[in-house]
Order: sequence, then structure tokens, then C-alpha cells
Amino acid sequence: MRTRRSVPVLLAPRSALGLAGLLALAGCDAPNLLRAKPIENRFELVGGPVAMADVGDFLLENDEIRVAILGARHSPGPGVYGGSLVDADLRRPDPRFASASGRDRFAESFPVANLLVPDPGATEVFVAKDGSDGHEAIVRVEGDGGFLFHALGVLKTQEDLLGLLFDGLKPEMRFRTDYILRPGERFVTIRTTLLLPDRAVGCPSVGACALECEDGLAAGEDGCPTCACGEPLSLDNYAGPSDIFRGILGDVRDEDPERKGGIVAGDFVFFGNQNDIFGPGIGFDEEKAVFDALFSGRDTFQRPLGFDFVAAAGGDVSYGYFTKARPGDPPSTVNVPVFTSAATAFLSAGKSCLAAADDDEACDHKRSFTYERYFAVGEGDIASVAEVVYGARGAPTGALEGAVLWRSTGEPVPNARVHVFRDPDPAARFASVDALVEASLARSGDVGLVSSIDADLGLDPVEDGDFRARLEPGGYLLVAESPGGAAVSAPIRVALGAGATVTVAAELPSPARIAYRVVDEGGRLSPAKLTFVALDAAGRPREGDGTRRVYLGHGRLGSGVRQIERSATGEGSVEIEPGRYRVLVTRGPEFGRFEVPDLEVRAGELRRIEAVVPREVDSTGWMSIDMHLHQRPSFDSGMPLEARVTSAVVEGLEVAVATDHDVHTDLEPAVRQLGLEPLLKTAVGAEVSTLELGHFIGFPLRYDELAVPDHGVFDWVCRPGGGVIDGVRGTAADGEDALVIVAHPRDGFIGYIDQLGVDPFTLDRTIPTLEASNPLFQAGSCDFDAMEVFNAKRFDLLRTPTVQEVVDFNRCLSRIDAARDEASLGAACGGIPVELPACLPGERYAVCQQRARSALAWQVTKRILTRTPEEQDAIWGFDRTAAEGEALCLVGEGGAVPEGDADRPCTFHAGQVDDLFRYLDHGFSPTQIGSSDSHGASPEPGFPRTYFRAPTDQPAAIELGGVTGALRAGSAFATYGPFVRAGVGGATYGGVARIEGDTVPLDLRIETASWFGVDRVEVYVSGRLVRVLEPSAGPSAIVDVDERLELPAPASDGWVVVVAMGLRDENLLTPVALPVSFGELQLPRVASLAFTQVEALSRFFTASPPVPDWYPVAPYAVTNPIFLDRDGNGVYDAPRGPPPFCARPCDPSVIDPSQCPKGQECLLEERVCGIFVLGRCEDKQASPRY
Repeated sequence: MRTRRSVPVLLAPRSALGLAGLLALAGCDAPNLLRAKPIENRFELVGGPVAMADVGDFLLENDEIRVAILGARHSPGPGVYGGSLVDADLRRPDPRFASASGRDRFAESFPVANLLVPDPGATEVFVAKDGSDGHEAIVRVEGDGGFLFHALGVLKTQEDLLGLLFDGLKPEMRFRTDYILRPGERFVTIRTTLLLPDRAVGCPSVGACALECEDGLAAGEDGCPTCACGEPLSLDNYAGPSDIFRGILGDVRDEDPERKGGIVAGDFVFFGNQNDIFGPGIGFDEEKAVFDALFSGRDTFQRPLGFDFVAAAGGDVSYGYFTKARPGDPPSTVNVPVFTSAATAFLSAGKSCLAAADDDEACDHKRSFTYERYFAVGEGDIASVAEVVYGARGAPTGALEGAVLWRSTGEPVPNARVHVFRDPDPAARFASVDALVEASLARSGDVGLVSSIDADLGLDPVEDGDFRARLEPGGYLLVAESPGGAAVSAPIRVALGAGATVTVAAELPSPARIAYRVVDEGGRLSPAKLTFVALDAAGRPREGDGTRRVYLGHGRLGSGVRQIERSATGEGSVEIEPGRYRVLVTRGPEFGRFEVPDLEVRAGELRRIEAVVPREVDSTGWMSIDMHLHQRPSFDSGMPLEARVTSAVVEGLEVAVATDHDVHTDLEPAVRQLGLEPLLKTAVGAEVSTLELGHFIGFPLRYDELAVPDHGVFDWVCRPGGGVIDGVRGTAADGEDALVIVAHPRDGFIGYIDQLGVDPFTLDRTIPTLEASNPLFQAGSCDFDAMEVFNAKRFDLLRTPTVQEVVDFNRCLSRIDAARDEASLGAACGGIPVELPACLPGERYAVCQQRARSALAWQVTKRILTRTPEEQDAIWGFDRTAAEGEALCLVGEGGAVPEGDADRPCTFHAGQVDDLFRYLDHGFSPTQIGSSDSHGASPEPGFPRTYFRAPTDQPAAIELGGVTGALRAGSAFATYGPFVRAGVGGATYGGVARIEGDTVPLDLRIETASWFGVDRVEVYVSGRLVRVLEPSAGPSAIVDVDERLELPAPASDGWVVVVAMGLRDENLLTPVALPVSFGELQLPRVASLAFTQVEALSRFFTASPPVPDWYPVAPYAVTNPIFLDRDGNGVYDAPRGPPPFCARPCDPSVIDPSQCPKGQECLLEERVCGIFVLGRCEDKQASPRY
């Protein structure tokens, strides 16, 4: 048994002995383990599953923890600049963890103030104190502030204008951050000083001043810098929600402002998906907390979420972020405007001076500011982080200890968890954790989970179910659960006093167990996925989270799915909580589904399932591939490589491409380890993830095992789009021609086509206002091979919605949000073609309200995904630019949409399918693919996927050159399930068919497995919807369509594209393909929405009316074009010239405006047409391969 190491008040000896204590007892002089130093060899690295540091970076360590700080180089993590905290682990005396073999699971953290982050130069990360004095070690990072997202640089580029509007605006500053470590502490003190520039608008120069002042110059009575050293002003720790933009800009919304513009400071913290984020009160379900706030109308930039601390648990190491209140101040909080995988900003301190002159000397005239916060390293659970927090703050605590045992045998439950809840009602008795949570929600609005304790903590060598933690004094309810949550105890009430110890024996009921064996039609064991859908007492499938407790860290699945089991062999067993379940056994969309409609399992019971999952779809001559898969090397994915390979095989994929963010990953060793070579081919790839130019995928790429941590990925910093594309192609595997793909092209900040400012109707480009000063946007390269028409489950990006669809959705949604009772909710969408479900008996109103939102979202999504010929004609023939058309969609709450505008496009949104049609009209035909962008359980690999023509049906026999060749030729189609064969005169996708006469004979065959189906097929010829089929056989039919269609032939060369879908409830892929429970939430998007609330900034940040982005998953497929050759020359001659957004060569020595499209000029250095932007991307950091 190993007890948790106690963390006492600062600098006091800990209660359990570490290495230094053992040496002291042995009579040796304890060595000084405190040090800060440059990393000189790889044996000094922290190491771990996501470790990023390398030789040349910096190590900070003591007798408790080891931390790495990047040197002044490009970050290999989610950030851009060096000087960030990237690796952290406990000091582990076990020799197994020496020599860079630690357990780091942390991604990256770096300071942020007023949306600026430090950009250190080549010599600005260094050891300030090496720790040899035994008191403290310090790594210092200095750098000018830069905008992580260039678009936010509007605060600086428009400084003169905004300075007139916002008194005290501070868009420019220098950062000095000290990472401080002291003996015996399991936290790093992070102290940042922010220095305003020595020059100030309207002030005389102090350039002749020879003083070197660590904290900058002081200000005189007039507020201007003087030749004297200043002292920094401490920022105030937040003690509750604080308006972010009011803090930065001042009281701009008030006629009589009280505060000037000031400073809002904290850190970008990327815990990474190796860890599960936890906030006291909300538990492990930060996603729901954010969306609950947004749906309730709470602007989380005006009223951020506030937490005592924020932590993240990774099993064998955990992390936390917290602040400490100054004596006499109220308890401090960490403010969080939004949790996202891309970037989560934790805001810890701020300061705004009074508009009046009362505090000029004490505040306005300060030229430097400082703030302090703390980064904790725990032993694997939340409680060990909380213990660090309490110790650092000197808070009184009591001890809770005990063990988790099986009720039936009294034996320990290894690796159990004990969750600690606030007691919402000391007089009540709660029979289950579900009843407890309902009471907490009614009382406080959250689930009340304040800590979580791991039994057999971390890497405990003796797994005997013991646990220990320190908690603040008070009354609590404890809930124990087995690993995976198949057994859960009733709540146990405890009262804990300061300095007291309470011992608890938590007993768990026995879980149920299900043994399974899955075979194919020949009786051979088959890879399989088992989906367990919880049923209620009446045998009806539950909705939403069902019986899955996301707040306990179980992860959200949706559609009532309680559990998923994936087996590469098809044989095994699974523990599950007693109850009633519908069991679905599948192997992807080409295979049948075995179903157990209603299986009831009791505590301790063993049930068996013998399932047959036969092949049903004939895909001969075609092979499926997913070209966008993330796993453990990606900071935002925690999936082990073996689990990723298994997840691909159980979905019937035949080729899997690893595409981690800025890392080359090789899945082949995992395939060999699992013996899956006959079933799955893999390729090394990467998703090169620029911050603002979009994301680019390449494969097959070289894998350099020694190039740690990125294995040879291309460094994209300060490279324009064309440079990134060339760079990715330049890292191709030996002898291969890498396929380069534009990922999610219309996904805002991470979509290349969106970021280029491509108008979906004219294909002209205008650099977005927020990127107008970014020189990387001068030219738009189209030298890529493919682009994702389908990405993940982003049905919201597929089609351009009509004005009526967007107006209906927003009107109805706003009324649902405003409804305060069942009656007003039921009438919310009167006059709009939407049916809202009634509230269920005993259902909390908030749950019913969310069901209404989801019903609305899916009904409008179905309208958007289908097109009538009239709607398609209105979009295809739209005669305005996107900017000119935006007004059509801003109808407001009252009044009808003008009849002539209802079918016109809402030009705030561009559909990727509609983009394809425009591209083809201009002769631009990158292959359209579908990829899952899977980071974990959902989206599942292969939902969507791409089928390509293959000379073999055996994955082990396919050559990667053949894969990329077929894809580059366009001989492929993208699909969420339906298998679509189409041909004209023997030519299929990517091919050219000779046509004569008035009709085009299209041979069309669509197959789906017997558990989903197609109920609508749309056939497009040269941009016009010419045929609609509505198959009605339902999901049981394998062949949904098999016929020859006579289509109207175009007058000149043209093309055919087929779109197939299944939108009726009985045809859906859900719950086998998990639904999208909540919409997309990316920090730049949310920040832009928040900026639009500030009237003076709204012209820089345009808010668009949203479209639904959460829904079940429907069968949907889009083919690449079959080209039609009318003139007999054997090629497709497009009616229009190349897209104007694609950079074309030009000669700058020739004065001829006709060389370039309207609005572009011949760029002198690049010798291509583009939009001139003054300046260069300044890359101050070296990027060596250490």
C-alpha cells in the first residue's frame, strides 16, 4: 500500500518521505536537488507520452517535481513561440523513470495579457537563478508581446483609432516571466511582469536615458516616462466573474465611465487530452458548463465561469492552476471564458484605473505591472492537486482515508475512485448518486462535485483499493465507483473537521458482466464494436447522456449510449452497470448489425452474446480510407496507438492515415502488435496546423524516429499557404509523392479557404479585415491535391443554407432560450415549420428545453441538407457577392422573409458541396474526400470515410503509391455510410465520358447495410439539380437504388455529381455513429462573437447568424465529378477560367493589369498575382533540430 504524500504549508517538511528524507535518515547529507539549467543531453529530459522538450531547452527541478521550459524556438505544441512550460512530472526515484522516461502528460502553458502572449527572441530564455543557494531556482523568459492569433492584432493596428475611443488602452507591452521553484514544493510559482514601452503617445522621448531599469521607467506627474526607475504595480487577483473586455477597454458601454482601459492577465493552458479537466462544482463536464451558460444567454466574456482552481487528471500524474489571495482579500478565483481544445484561457488577475484623477499616481502613472499564479503537479488525481492548493494557501484541512471494497466478498477494488460532493441538504437521505446530483442541480445549479480521489494512487505498486486525501473542513457526500464506473456506491455522508482524520470503508455492489463472441458469415471471429444503449423501466431507449455520468469523468457519448466495447479479435467480456440495455454489434457500414433489443443484467450476473455480423455491401474494386486520424501524439487526443488501430478496424476501415498535429506518427508497429496486418494498411502522415492559414494534411511522409518530438514534421511558422503546401510535400516518404489535403476548408480560423477570404459566389478573394495586415495572406496557393468536403460530423459546413432556413432557426432558437415554462416553450416556434417535443413527466425544465433545442436543430439541418431545384437555382444563379448578400439574412425577429428572398442563400455561410460546384465551373477539381478528424471515441474513424478505386481488395497488398494515385485522379467518393457506384459510358469519378445527343445515361447503384438507408438522391449536372429520387424501401434493403437515369445533357462540356442521403429517423446511423451533442466551440470564434458586443469594435468582428451544428448522424454521400465531354476532345473544358483566388504566375516587369484578376496585382518577389500587404512575417526564433 502506498499512502498519498502530504503537502504541508509552504517550506514545511512533508509527512511522507521522499528521496531527500530517506537520505537524511540514512545519515547522509541530503543533496541539493533544486536546480535550473539548460538541458545538455536527452538523459536530462522529463520524458513522457507527450513530452516536447529537447536538448537546448531548460530544466527546473527540486526534490518533488521536474518541469521543462522551452528555449527560444518554435513551439512543437499548440502554441507558436518558445519560453512556454511544456513538460511536468513528479520526481520519481524508481529507476524505471530515469533518463527521460517520465510520465509527462501536459501539453503547454504560457502567459497572456490583453490578448498578447510573449514572443521571446533568441537570447531571451535563460537561467536567472540556478538553485545552488538551496532557496529557489528560476528560469526567466523575456519577450515582446505578440498576438497568438494575428487577427486579434486589430487592437494594435488600429491603436490610434481605438485610443480615441478607449482611454487607457494598452495594446503593446513586454513580458518578463519567472518560473520559480523552491525546495519541497509541488508547484511552480509563475511571476510575470508586464512592462509598457518607454515611448508613449504624446510624450517626449527618453531615448537619451542611460538607466537600465529591471521594471521599466517611472512616470512623471504628467504620466509620461521619465529617466527614473519605476516599481511595478501588483494586479488584483480575481475574486469572481469579471468582464474581460471592460477590463481591457474600460467602461466603454457607460455614458459616465468609472474605469479606464486596463490589463486582463492570465495564461493560455493546454492540459491536453491525455488529461480530463476538472472544475470544482462542475466536475469533469466542462463542455456542458460552457454550453449551459451560452444557452442561458450568459456572455462568458462578460461573466466568465469562475473556479477555486482548475485541475486535470491523467492517471499517473495530474496538474492544477490556481492563485492565492493576498492577506485581507476575498478568496481568489480562476476565471475561464471558455473551455476549448484549441486554447483555454485562464484569467487570474487584472487592474483598471479610475477614470477620475484620484488614483493617477498610484495607478495611471505606473509603467509596469506584476501578477503571480501557480502551476501544481499532482500524483494522478484531482485530490492530490487540491492538496497542493490547500497547502500553498495555508488553508486548514482534515484527512480522509479508507478503502474501497466489494460488498459481496470484502475484497479490495483496485484503482477505484472516490468522488467528493458538497452536501446539498444535510437532512436528506440520498439513495443514489443520481438523486444527489438532481438535488445539487436544484440547489446550486451544478452537480456539486468538488474533488475526486484515486484509490491506489498513481503508479502504486500494491493495488489494494486504499485512498487518502485532505479536504477543507465541512460536510460532504462520498460516492465510490469501480474503474470504468460499472459499479457505483450509494452516497456516504461524512463530516470533517480541521486537523481531524475520518476513515471510511466504501462498499461497491458487483457489476454485471457480458461475455461476447462475434463472427462473420463464415463463422470466423470478426473485429466488432458493441454499443450498449440504456433503456428506461418501460424498455424505451434513453436520450442524451442517459445513465452515463459525464461529470464523473466518463466522457460524453450521447443518444443514451452507456458504454462502447471495441474488440480487434471479436471475443472478450465487458463489465457494465446493472440495468436494461439494447445491444448493437457492428463492424462498420459494409457489414450487418446484430441486435439484442432488451437485455437486462443484474449485479454479479454473467450473460453471453453470440453474434453474427455478415458482410452485406459489395465494395469489390474499392477500398475505404480515413485520412484524418489523431492519437496520443496530438496534444488534443489521448488515444493510445493500439486503441486507435482497434477503433479503425472495428469500423471496417482498410487504410488509416495518422495525422497528428505537427507530428509524424507511425501506426504500423501497433498494427503488427495486434496482428491486424491482413485487415489494415497504415500510412505516416501529419496535420500541419497553422494558427491562421488553416490546416494541411500530407501522406505518406517520412518518419524520423530520432527527430524527437515531431519526427521530422515541416515547420510552418512564417510560411504562406503555398510555402506550407510545398513544405508538406517536401517531407514525403522516400520514393513517394505525398498527397496534400486542405482540411476543413470552410471552418473559420482553421479553414484555409475561409481564411483566404474566398467569396463562394464569385471565387474572388478579399483578405478578411482581421488579417488585412498579415503578409502571409498576399497570395492564395491552389497547389494542393485534395480537400475535405466532409470533415468529422460537420453537417453544418456541407450546404449553403437559404435565408428562410437560417431565419427560422434563429427565431425559433431565441424563443426557446427565452421560454421560462412548459407553456411558453410549447408555443415558441409558432408559425415556423418545426415540431417541438413535449416535456416528459418529472423531467427538469432545463432538460426539456435542451431537448426542444435539439429537435429544432435536427429539423432545420434536414432542410439545409436537402435541396429543391428552386433553391439550387437561386443559389447557383446568385448575382451578388457574399458581402452584398448578407443583408438578406438579417431579417430580425418580426416580419416575414420577402418571398423572393426565401430561397436565396444566406451568404454568411458557405457550404463545401456548393464550393465544389463553383470550382468545377472554373475547371478547378481537387479531389473531394471525407475524413473523420477523430480524436477519440467520436467522431468514430471512418465516419466519414473515402472510397477509392483499388486494384485489390486486400489491404496488405495495396501500395501507398496506388492509393495516392487513385485519390489524386479523383477516382473516389466521400461518404457517411452509403456506397455509391455511378458511371457514364464506362467512365466513373474523375473520368471523362464522351456524350452526344440530348441525354446523359447515368448508371447508378447505391447500397447500404441493413441497419441504415438512403431515402433521397440528388443528381446535379453542371450546377443544376436535374433529378431527385426518393427510395422508400427503408433500412432493411441492401440495394437502395439500381437503375439507369437519363439526365438532360449540357450544351457544352459539363459534369455530374451525385448526392445521396438518409434523413428519416429509421435510416439514421445514430446511435452506432454517436451524435453531436453540442456544437463547435473554438476560442477565436467565441472571441469574435464577444467582440461584436462592443459597438466600437463590431466593424472589425462580424457576427453571423448561426446554423445548427448539433444533431444525430445521417447517411450522406457526395461523389467526385464524372466529367462530360461534349466536343469530343477527350478532356473537360470548363466554361469559366481558373478561380481568381488561386495565385497565377505573372511578370512584375510588365505593366499589364490584365495579368491578374480584379483587385489583385503582380507581387514583385513572389511573381504571382495577389493582394499586396506591406511588411514581413518576423520570425525572431531559431528553429534548430536539436
